[in-house]
Amino acid sequence: MRALAEFAMKSRGRAVGAVSGFGIAGLFLPPVAFLGSALVALVGLRIGLGQALLVTVLAALGLGVAMFFLTPGAPLFAGVLAGVVQWAPVALLAELLRRTISWRLTLQAGAGLAGLGVVLVHLVVPDLEAAWAEAGMVLLGPLMEGSATGVQELEAGLRRAAPYLTGLMAGIVLLSMALGLLLGRYWQALLYNPGAFGEEIRALQFGRGASAATLVLAGIGHLGPIPLATELAFILAILFFLQGIALMHALTFRQGMSSFWLVGMYVLLALALPQMFLLLATIGVIDAWADIRSRLGPGQPGGNEPNS
Repeated sequence: MRALAEFAMKSRGRAVGAVSGFGIAGLFLPPVAFLGSALVALVGLRIGLGQALLVTVLAALGLGVAMFFLTPGAPLFAGVLAGVVQWAPVALLAELLRRTISWRLTLQAGAGLAGLGVVLVHLVVPDLEAAWAEAGMVLLGPLMEGSATGVQELEAGLRRAAPYLTGLMAGIVLLSMALGLLLGRYWQALLYNPGAFGEEIRALQFGRGASAATLVLAGIGHLGPIPLATELAFILAILFFLQGIALMHALTFRQGMSSFWLVGMYVLLALALPQMFLLLATIGVIDAWADIRSRLGPGQPGGNEPNS
C-alpha cells in the first residue's frame, strides 16, 4: 500500500493514471474503486483542494473514455459524471479535514451531505418506490427468466425494500467516502507524519447530540413507520459504526492487547457484516454517552497495534 501512495505522489500524471485505473477496475470489482478515492484524498490532504479537483476531473475523463469503449452505447459523459460524483465529494471532505483537523466535523459533514441527498431524492422523484422496484427488475429480472414464481417473489421483495433503498445507497456511499478518506489520511501519515493517524482515529467521538438524533430517528422510523426517518438513522449509524471500530482500536492500544483481537474483529466483519455493523454501531452509541475511553488509562507502551 505504501508503494502505491509513493507512486501516486511522484507526479500528477501518475496520480491521474492510478485514480482512473482504480475507477475502471471498480467497474468489474466495485470494492476496488475506493482505492481511487483514497488517492484523491491523499492528494487533497497533502497538496490541497485545487490539485485534488484537477486530478478528479482528469481521472474522470479517463474513466469516461474507458466506459465509452467498454460499454457499447454508453454516452461519454456518463463515465465522466460517475467519476466526478465519486471523487469530488472526497476531495471536498479532504479539504475540510485538512483545514479543521477534525474527523468529527468532517465525517458529520459527509453524513449531512448524504442525508440531504436522500431528502432531495424523496422530493424530486414522484414515485420513488416504483422507480426502485422498476430499476431492480431491470437489473435482476433477467436472472429469474423461466421462473414465474421467482419473478413475482423478486418484485414483491423489491417493493418491500424500495422505501429504504435510497438511504441504504446513501449510507453505502458515505461509508465508501469515509473509508477512502481514512486510507488517504493513513497514507499521508505513513509517508509524512508517522504516528499521527493512530492517535486521531483512536480519539474518534461523535458526541451525545448525534447519538440522540440517531436514536430518535430510529424510533420514529420503527414506530411510525416512517421510512425516511429510518434511512436518515442508518446514515447516522454509519458514523457510530466507525466510532465503534475506533473504540476497539483504543481499547486494544491502551490495554496493551495483542493485535490479534483487531484481526478477529475484521474477520467477523467480513463474515457477518450486518450483525457486526449493528453491534459496533450500538457500541459506538453507548460510547457517546459513557465515554469509555476516558475511563481508560494512557496507552500502554507494550501495545501491539500499529500506530501509523
